[in-house]
Amino acid sequence: MTVVKKRDGASEDFSREKIRRGIESAARRAKLDQKRAREISDRVARKIEDHFSDSDEVRSSDIRSRIASELIKENKNLAREFRTFRKA
Repeated sequence: MTVVKKRDGASEDFSREKIRRGIESAARRAKLDQKRAREISDRVARKIEDHFSDSDEVRSSDIRSRIASELIKENKNLAREFRTFRKA
């Protein structure tokens, strides 16, 4: 199981569900159809999980960057909403 090192120094287990919730939240702000949002969030969450599966520990900022890169390929408005939300 990959451990995620957060900005505040805390650690927690990697959660595909947290990635999906974050993307789906950004999708609501981007006014993206929820079915399409679910498809994108599932696909991106799987890619992120696969990418970091061999890592014992990963920084949350690395996960966010990877998500943003994947979202740009999927939907630029969604990627913008995701980045805006994370900076707030």
